[in-house]
Parts: sequence; C-alpha cells; structure tokens
Amino acid sequence: MKTNIHVITPITTCDFRTGDDFRACERTDLTVTSSMLDRGPASIESEFDEVLAIPDTIVRAIEAERAGADAVVIDCMGDPGLAACREAVSIPVLGPCQTGCHVASMLGHRFSFITVLDRLRPMIDHIVGSYGLTDRYAAFEAVNVPVLDISHSIDRLGGLLAAKAGKTIREDHAGAIVLGCTGFMGLAESIGRQLADEGLKVPVIDAIPLTIRFADTLVRCGLTHSKRIYPLPDRKVITGYSMPDLWR
Repeated sequence: MKTNIHVITPITTCDFRTGDDFRACERTDLTVTSSMLDRGPASIESEFDEVLAIPDTIVRAIEAERAGADAVVIDCMGDPGLAACREAVSIPVLGPCQTGCHVASMLGHRFSFITVLDRLRPMIDHIVGSYGLTDRYAAFEAVNVPVLDISHSIDRLGGLLAAKAGKTIREDHAGAIVLGCTGFMGLAESIGRQLADEGLKVPVIDAIPLTIRFADTLVRCGLTHSKRIYPLPDRKVITGYSMPDLWR
C-alpha cells in the first residue's frame, strides 16, 4: 500500500515552503505533496489572519482529495479551517496543533506551548481549550520572532526555544514541549539534546512531521473523521467565493 499525504501551507508567501521541506517524512510507500494559497494572508499571527486563510484552505483540501490524496495536513499551528475542511472532504484532515497537543499530553501529561509572538496567547488558550486539554496545558511561551523572520533567525532560534523550554519545564512542571509554529520544523532534535544536557529529558514535539506520519497511520488503519460529526454542508448559493462544487 502506498499513501500520499497532501500538506496545505495556508499562506501566500511562496518561499516559506518548498517540496524539499517534507522529504524527510517520505518513504518508498509514502509520498508527500504540498500546496500554498492564491488568496489569503502572508503569514498567520492572529485570528484575523486565520479567518482570511480559511476559504482557500478549503479549496486546496477539496482539490487534494479529487487529485487522489489519501489525507490532508494543514501546515499551521492555528489549525485554520480544520473542521470546515473535514465537512468538505471524506479523507482524513489533520491539524498539527490538535495532533501535537494530544500526543504531548499522552507522553508528558502536561505540556507547554512555545510559539512566535506573545500576542497569540489568547488564541492558543482558546484552541487548547476547544480540544479539551486545558487541564493538561502547563504554560504558554513566546520567543517574539515573527513568522516571516524565522528563516533569518534560525541560528539563534534553537537557543531561544531551548531557554524558554527549560524555564517552563522547571517553573511550570511541563512534561512535554510543543513547538508552536510549523516554521520551527527541524529544530526539535537539537532542542531536545540541549534540554537533556541540562537533565531535562522531555519530549519536544515537531508537529508537522508528527502529523504527516499520524495521517499516514490513520489511512493505513482505514480511519477518517466522522461524517456524522462533520457532515457535508447543505447545498446553497455561495456568493463572492470561487469554490468547487461539493455536491457534484
């Protein structure tokens, strides 16, 4: 059995991702394809940005299913459009925040979420609460590096993230760390090593590789989201949006 997981990066900054970013997740029996948005924000750092990203994210999910993808992963820790995409398609649709936080709670009981900007605190608090994980949520931390500056700050980001992680493990008794921006992809291993050197050996969740592999597992187990909980929307006129016909 060969599976294809399609990753939607829900922003319009074309050089934020390349196909090579996901190669490490591939195997001979697993391919990863990807797409970005034509319409939406340059990055997602607020509820406002997230709402603007959702319509084209839904379109990309529908297109991926019709092109033969076996599952979809939304490449943003805000999980924009997750429920809406599940209503629009039948293949599994996963968000890295939901997946990463649940796995962190399994492996470390209580987790801390470390992301880009402090302004995201209420948004992440709301998301974690909506996933039923408030009692497993140790703390929120931010390194105050905007999303589009991550590539220019990568040399110092590992140290900043490790320092924040060490602080919250000691002070908030976090048993796991969720890297709260998918732009941090690839940094978990070095952060984990730095923490282990300090005697703080805890799981550090790199949510996009985890979510891609978890999506593959769901496909291989023949599982997807409940269409009783995420039913196809009723047919109606949609004005102002270019949307594939869901009811064809």
